[in-house]
Amino acid sequence: GKECYPCAVTTGDMLKICAQPDFDPARDAFFMPSGTGPCRFGQYNIFQRMVLNKAGFPEASVFSPQQSEALYEELGVVGSDFAKRSWAGVVAVDLLQKCLHETRPLETEPGRSDALYEQTLDAAMRAVEGSLESLGDVLAEARDAFAAVKRSDEPRPLVGIVGEIYVRSNRFSNEELIREVERLGGRAWLAPCDEWILYVGAMARRRTRRTRDYRRLLKLELTRFVQARTAHRLEHVFDGFLETAPEIPIPEVLELAGPYISSEIEGEAVLSVGKAVDMCRKGAAGIINAMPFGCMPGTVAASLLANVGERFGVPVITLPFDGTASETLTLTLEAFMDQARVRTRRMVAGG
Repeated sequence: GKECYPCAVTTGDMLKICAQPDFDPARDAFFMPSGTGPCRFGQYNIFQRMVLNKAGFPEASVFSPQQSEALYEELGVVGSDFAKRSWAGVVAVDLLQKCLHETRPLETEPGRSDALYEQTLDAAMRAVEGSLESLGDVLAEARDAFAAVKRSDEPRPLVGIVGEIYVRSNRFSNEELIREVERLGGRAWLAPCDEWILYVGAMARRRTRRTRDYRRLLKLELTRFVQARTAHRLEHVFDGFLETAPEIPIPEVLELAGPYISSEIEGEAVLSVGKAVDMCRKGAAGIINAMPFGCMPGTVAASLLANVGERFGVPVITLPFDGTASETLTLTLEAFMDQARVRTRRMVAGG
């Protein structure tokens, strides 16, 4: 159904790649993790295997590690440093996106930030594939390049974007939501992708403590340590430059969500609520919850975020996406941005 909009988009991407003349099933593989619980995400890879077979690509591989206590053990089958390189790449891209989203709305030379982002993203990808030690230098060069972009001093409301991780992050799926926020005079603070990876690890550690699987817990703690050290090293490059980094740790996100939803209810809803609270207390003038139309965790988050908005006096809207263009969505976003601008003026006047 359309509540699984990301399934349709990612399946289409797979078929598009299979149709490319340079696609080599002996060398290329699709990465689509699996999962458990009420969300149908765990069924994506099964459905996609069926679609690929029916489309005439039975030899195309779909790698689907389970998002559980055994995740990093399963990732090890594709190379001992796969998880390390993947993690560094995710953190790096999150940081480069922050550079883009904090710079582009204020640039005086249209297109400059987009060009820089593409250049630095390409350099970061080469570092992840090759000499991972050079990634810090790549990010330092990116920081200096973005810092050199000429900016206006126009006050723009900071808008936090939370919700389902794929829809909020994929520009096609959310109909260029961030550019629309910028077009209407705002700046976007997008919840990062690494948030979900850290959350999966936190839940895995909690489960292993409860089952007293101390050997696996030790491995998970070592993974957490390496991830934290890598993230801190890369985030340190942007000290004093990025307004929205570093992000708070997952335990603090869950604590902030606590008054609204228990962390025992696992999934994206608790992350959306906790991150929205964090954004509000750090100056966000509005919160957007982006979700697939009919998505269960997104719907739960939508009802709870109304209370968050009321508590902080911040406008909050939920925007559902299903691949169908909607004039109502545009009108809703325009009205929301008007409220966010009013909120920003009041904050500036009060400060």
